[in-house]
Amino acid sequence: MYSLPPNQATSVKAQKRINERRAQTPPRRNVPGLIERKSRQLLCDCTQTIRQSLSQVSDQARLLTERAAATPEIPDNSISLVVTSPPFLNVVDYAGDNWLRCWFIGTDPGSVDITIARKLEEWQQAMTYVFRELFRVLRPGGHVAFEVGEIRGGEIKLEEAVLPCGLDAGLQPALVLINDQIFTKTANCWVWTTTPKARTPTALLYSKSLPDSRWRSDNRKPVLVMQTSC
Repeated sequence: MYSLPPNQATSVKAQKRINERRAQTPPRRNVPGLIERKSRQLLCDCTQTIRQSLSQVSDQARLLTERAAATPEIPDNSISLVVTSPPFLNVVDYAGDNWLRCWFIGTDPGSVDITIARKLEEWQQAMTYVFRELFRVLRPGGHVAFEVGEIRGGEIKLEEAVLPCGLDAGLQPALVLINDQIFTKTANCWVWTTTPKARTPTALLYSKSLPDSRWRSDNRKPVLVMQTSC
């Protein structure tokens, strides 16, 4: 049946409107069977070597559902790499977009405490708190990859707003990677185009200095890289 791409879940009311407009009647599906088939498909290239590696590190895995600005379960100086993408202010309805996932695991999306800032200054303050916690858990020589983007029609470039947040926490900006996006089916659903106002994903790479390194204020200009992808 016609719907949104699989990484978004349209609301029940919206899907009913799509069904009525297209005169379609969704058939009943064997959901457990579909999940099993898809899982096997996704894991088909997981070799025995990969399985052994995962088995060896599995006891180190932690799944935490709490604020990124306070993770006392993670020891100081213990993480080599952090990869994350924060909420982009209040431009995305994360609870609404993920209602189906929440329903599937028995969670009320309204009960999930998501950091949603309406003002840029409020968002910067929240990100600074997160960076301070990341600085604590990151080991010397470790890195933070932080994906943001443009919002409000390109008026606000979050990479510019978040750079000083990492600096305030003591991290060193090393790289800004701007992804010159060729928009796909998902993007087209949200009427994103390759116009100057398009929201372009941008990744910032920070590092935590080694104990014997020297970081001067005149060295804080990060390298800028442009990357084109599909």
